[in-house]
Amino acid sequence: MPEPADQLPPGLRDYRSARVSRHALERFIERFAVEPANALDELRGVLARTRRLGRNPENGAIAVLGLYRKQVLVAILQESTCLTVLTWNQFLPHLADFGRFKLPRKWGRVLRRLAGE
Repeated sequence: MPEPADQLPPGLRDYRSARVSRHALERFIERFAVEPANALDELRGVLARTRRLGRNPENGAIAVLGLYRKQVLVAILQESTCLTVLTWNQFLPHLADFGRFKLPRKWGRVLRRLAGE
């Protein structure tokens, strides 16, 4: 069970209350081989412990980093709705669209915090 938002370590955010679009759920099932019956609960579990990567100034969407079964996942949220879910490799070419030109520093530490270690 994810920890409450007020107990998350600094730098992590809880987006599990965001509305999940059908497109995001379908991409999550497709890209991460999730059972459709459990997909919504699994995705909300990932969204409960994320790190914000950046914001797209053109449309206000934000990208958040999460972990699902030791795989890096990037969710794109806009106005409290999860629009889509990408793998890290799919997101890398769009990193600059969200205000980042390099990978986050201390990548190993970021992943350990997301995993809750």
